[in-house]
Amino acid sequence: MANPRQRRKSRSSSYKPVSQSRRAKKNLKKVPPIRGPKLLQEAWDKQKTVRQNYANLGLVLSLDPITPGGTEKHLEPSSQETISSTSSSTTNQNEVAPAKFGRIVRDDTGNVIGFELDDNEEPNGGGNNEMEVLNDDSESRERWINLSTNLPNHDNQHLIEDLSAIAAPMTGTNTLSVPISGVGARHVSAGELKYLRQLVQKHGSNVAAMARDRRLNPEQRTVGQLRRTLKKAGFEIHGTE
Repeated sequence: MANPRQRRKSRSSSYKPVSQSRRAKKNLKKVPPIRGPKLLQEAWDKQKTVRQNYANLGLVLSLDPITPGGTEKHLEPSSQETISSTSSSTTNQNEVAPAKFGRIVRDDTGNVIGFELDDNEEPNGGGNNEMEVLNDDSESRERWINLSTNLPNHDNQHLIEDLSAIAAPMTGTNTLSVPISGVGARHVSAGELKYLRQLVQKHGSNVAAMARDRRLNPEQRTVGQLRRTLKKAGFEIHGTE
């Protein structure tokens, strides 16, 4: 049973239910694949995954060398596979016994006629265990070092140059105009410029009068603050008063 409020809404001429078709059209509104420069939006392929697009742009999706879900393996040509298979078979055939300490047996003329091995020596000494630990450490380091080498070849040098031109403000000497300290140049906002322009129109170069004006200087900035702000905004103030 409907409550009185629902009945009034159904009888009211001003109440109109929300059109589900309009809401569906709003949800189907197309949005750009990524929020970024136009160059990146054009280079982004909707048919590929995020990982594949990052690889095509020469980027790494994650700094973790072991990413969840695994990565795609790039298959090499069959000729290299055959060469590697033949080389592995030859190495298996040419395998020698593990290295041990022994004594070389020579004849009277000095020619080697044989060797004697110490049977009491363990085939796997303590040195081998240390080498295994070193190999494990080197493999873990290689996973971190070879992050860039695992990426496929990409030919987007022109895209990188265009993005660098957009991101880096260039000067006449083709050098970055960003200071070493990391703090960029201070730009005066539109509201602050209007605030200063009213003070200059009324008081001219008299910064002390600007500081005493409570109506146009409600923030009660001091003479030094106003002088520095006017200088950064580009106003030429002559004199100390």
